Amino acid sequence: MQTLLSTPFKAVLFDMDNTLFDFVDAMKKGCVAAAASVGEGTGDELLSYYVRWKYHFEDHTNLQDFMLAHNRFSVEKYFEAVGAFDEAKMKSLAPYPGIEEVLTGLRSSGYRLAVVTDAFSYAAEARLEHLGLKSYFDEIVGYDTTGYKKPHHAPFECALDLLGLSPHEAAYVGDSIRRDIEPVRSLGMTAVYAKYGDRNFFDHPSLPCPQKVLIADTPVDILRLLRP
Repeated sequence: MQTLLSTPFKAVLFDMDNTLFDFVDAMKKGCVAAAASVGEGTGDELLSYYVRWKYHFEDHTNLQDFMLAHNRFSVEKYFEAVGAFDEAKMKSLAPYPGIEEVLTGLRSSGYRLAVVTDAFSYAAEARLEHLGLKSYFDEIVGYDTTGYKKPHHAPFECALDLLGLSPHEAAYVGDSIRRDIEPVRSLGMTAVYAKYGDRNFFDHPSLPCPQKVLIADTPVDILRLLRP
């Protein structure tokens, strides 16, 4: 069993999408609803437009391209499809089982909590508010906070600065080896790999987990690993 001999941390930072909830499934549900609204193509086909990374992963210009490819674009139909997408995506969101227990337990142990995400801040706040999780977090660092996406160090350093902490005083929980675990380890933070949520489209499937990384096979493992 993995444990820490001591936990000198003052804060725990979290990735958001696929670490606190299943965002891949939410995007899939949004794509199914939008494709049905368009009346052409499939949800999987539309998802392939979002994951190509021509635009930001959540940019609905991807939906516009999909509609143009099917000769179904009009301004009115576009906004109808966007509405169907966003409604289905939000409705399908739910915290992973055990996440609220983890956040409550960490707060009760005296940790400050923060989110570091590649989503825009307004989108992150909307999702966390929708799920009743926003009040757990002292700080939310989104893509627009620094203008950099992970694995750049700037988002992590920004969160530490906002909390007034050094890297060794914080642990970080994330589901991507490349975009979460590797950069925080290089900064000197303790890394917790949220293996249960690793459904990353943009990471090499055989990317190994680095040594000296704590592994959470389920959300509740986070509490076992980090709570004093």
